[in-house]
Amino acid sequence: MLDDSEHETCDSKSWRRRNVLQAAGLAGVTGLAGCIGGETDDDGDTDDSAFVTPEVVPPENMQFNSYNDNNYPWRAGLILFDDFVYFEKLENTFQPGIVTDWTVTETDATLDVRENVPWHDGGEVTADDVVRKLKIEIYDGSNLGNYVDVGGIDATDDYTVELAFDQPLAEDMFLNFLMEISLDTPESHYQEFLEDFEDGGEGENSAGEMLGEYTIDEPIGSGPFAFDGTAEQELHLERFDDHPDADDINFTGYHFRFLDTNEARWQEIESGQIDGLHTVFTPPNIVEGFPDHIEEFRIEANYGMGIMWNHDHEHFGQREVRQAIAHVIDREETAQNAGPDTEAPVGIPSGVLSNHDGSAEEWLGEYADEFNEYETDTDRAAELLESAGFQRDDGTWYDENGDVLEFQVKAPGGYSDWVDGIQTFNQHLNDFGIEAEFLARDEAAYWGQDIYGDEGFDVALHEWANVQRHPYFSLEWLLDSGDNENVRNYDASEIELPPLGEESGSERYVPADDLEELALADGTDEERTHVQRLAWAVNQDLVMLPIMEKQDQSFIATERFDAVSPDDPDAHVDFPTTYLVRQGKLTAKSE
Repeated sequence: MLDDSEHETCDSKSWRRRNVLQAAGLAGVTGLAGCIGGETDDDGDTDDSAFVTPEVVPPENMQFNSYNDNNYPWRAGLILFDDFVYFEKLENTFQPGIVTDWTVTETDATLDVRENVPWHDGGEVTADDVVRKLKIEIYDGSNLGNYVDVGGIDATDDYTVELAFDQPLAEDMFLNFLMEISLDTPESHYQEFLEDFEDGGEGENSAGEMLGEYTIDEPIGSGPFAFDGTAEQELHLERFDDHPDADDINFTGYHFRFLDTNEARWQEIESGQIDGLHTVFTPPNIVEGFPDHIEEFRIEANYGMGIMWNHDHEHFGQREVRQAIAHVIDREETAQNAGPDTEAPVGIPSGVLSNHDGSAEEWLGEYADEFNEYETDTDRAAELLESAGFQRDDGTWYDENGDVLEFQVKAPGGYSDWVDGIQTFNQHLNDFGIEAEFLARDEAAYWGQDIYGDEGFDVALHEWANVQRHPYFSLEWLLDSGDNENVRNYDASEIELPPLGEESGSERYVPADDLEELALADGTDEERTHVQRLAWAVNQDLVMLPIMEKQDQSFIATERFDAVSPDDPDAHVDFPTTYLVRQGKLTAKSE
């Protein structure tokens, strides 16, 4: 996992969101963290008034500082803390959270803070708390800081926050930044960090702890359920009756049981031992075997598996090699084998989401037909490799030094859909004469050593988009994020490519400039102009190769609880197991 040094190089909150979504269905995370205080019954039994779901972090290892990536139980965080705003993915609308209303102009934004929301220690949430969170986010590296200076964030009264923009920012873009923020920084835990930041420090409290290393054993939340304690293998939360959403919640407990494998989760929901799964990849044969009372909810994940190259590698630093591999891979077959019901093959590798409904191409407009679809074409792949100095002998490709073109593809072994996909990917390459080997790594080694550590990789798997649906965010992640310098070794400061829509010629592309213009674009036509240029850079240079886009799967057992149908718009907010509770649309059955 990331250590604190990475917080300065990327939007850390988006990084956490990407990785908690990836972590659905993985083995439990272990690491160094304090134990949680509080006590409940030692036998760990739950009663009929508790909704029970899995968690991948053992209760004895949990800590509740979301800026510390070690052993933060993100599933519990969904109900312990309120988000600023929520995004409903069926109709693509923003819904109020701690921020109930907003006014956004080219130069500033005004936020209305929800009244009568209590902190779990008895204090009331006010505009000062929202200001504290926003400032810490920016100091911690949020890309919101590209548009808002911390000095321009003020509480003008108890329930109003004003932000001055350093440069114009469109409303949709601004709200996309807010949807990644939870109100989880109470004054007693975080004010010292903020004061140190404002004094020019690196985020250190009076005990000498850095923000990214600080651990919280007993959280002070802002959501409808509060920390109650731990039992054997479970974290227990209790309904916080003073929260304004509590009136719509007719059960008193929300419990998180440590289950570290997909198989254990499937077995326990099937047997009635737990009541829901937040998000876990579940293949069709397992879904079909569930009893009828288990309801599946599918939500656009807004991310998917991509091939990530080390651009410092002697071969993968060559555009022709990357393009050749793209022509060898059958993305449709790869997605079908990875998840026939939930994975959609990327139509045009452009870095733009919405491949499930085909609307990704709408952003490409009149240029869509000019983009390279990288259809399976081994003849074209051979031409590209030969132009890069490779030759094929007896079915095997060799570089100009006579060495076999071979490499390992690293992947986290617990990501079952990615594992199935990469095995198909490798088979295509092997059939073509490129010797690709799959190397499965456990989660801690993969993210901590291979991707964000010193071990490194030649080719690896990563998300090619980062949860937010607007093209700005996936294109920024690919072309202007800290991962380019620190992980991919890709220089996107200037890229020489053919002009948009043309096969030849040369034009200088500066992604950072187009991203800046896209962020303040007013209207779809203006946005599309910049999206097309950025997508062209992704498509032609293949900083990563997007393979597929997924849907998240959530499950609710309706034996003891009632829930709305998957067609309800509120069931399309991350995640039905927590958001529906807030809306009074996931309730305990009356006895």
